[in-house]
Amino acid sequence: MEVTSLREPKMADRVATVLRKMFIRGEIAEGTMLPPESELMERFGVSRPTLREAFRVLESESLIEVQRGVRGGARVTRPRRETLARYAGLILEYEGVTLKDVYEARMTLETPMIVELAKSRNAAVIAELEEIVERESQLQPGGHAVDQLTDFHAAVARLSGNKTLQIISAMLHHIIEKANRSLQPTEGSPAEQAVRRSAKTHRMVLDLIKAGEAEKAGDLWKRHLQKAEEYVLTGAEMSTVVDLLE
Repeated sequence: MEVTSLREPKMADRVATVLRKMFIRGEIAEGTMLPPESELMERFGVSRPTLREAFRVLESESLIEVQRGVRGGARVTRPRRETLARYAGLILEYEGVTLKDVYEARMTLETPMIVELAKSRNAAVIAELEEIVERESQLQPGGHAVDQLTDFHAAVARLSGNKTLQIISAMLHHIIEKANRSLQPTEGSPAEQAVRRSAKTHRMVLDLIKAGEAEKAGDLWKRHLQKAEEYVLTGAEMSTVVDLLE
């Protein structure tokens, strides 16, 4: 681990930058324990408070996990998409973005994904979606059902093949999952109908994907997302992302 001593302002940020590049480039593998603080202080030419501030920066980015105690230290970890979702959510909250805006963004992203899945008709993709749809057929109304029904949406993004779209979709999914739990009923006749309707639509879309009916699958998915938005946001169209924190 070769580094050059740094003697410029904002040392903690610069130390974090050097280490971050090493992690991302794979020069320091995931799961590796960083050298002891004393060794890193000498190599970077910084004080213990500066090094620990750099660690706090990297820990907030989910790039290291700091373990306290006699056998403690900093272990390199894989960046998590949940971290992106959390920070992006904070920005949407600060900007006063409405939940309707988020749901419409999901529709714009997911509909072309469904179309591409129907065009490719990948056997492994279809098999995974089949498992999800089969689990959904056994669902009973309740908070658990609400979460389970979002699995199909998450899988569509994950299986789309485009990493950038997957990450953006995961960010929106994180917010929409919270909205679904907070805003829609989980018990009673409306909840039962919503669970059955969603599970049925997921099955229909999967059948269209299996048949290679790309345009029909895309149209059905778009209508499904529009109906889901109307159901969840009835009376709350102008609610903002920040309202989910209340």
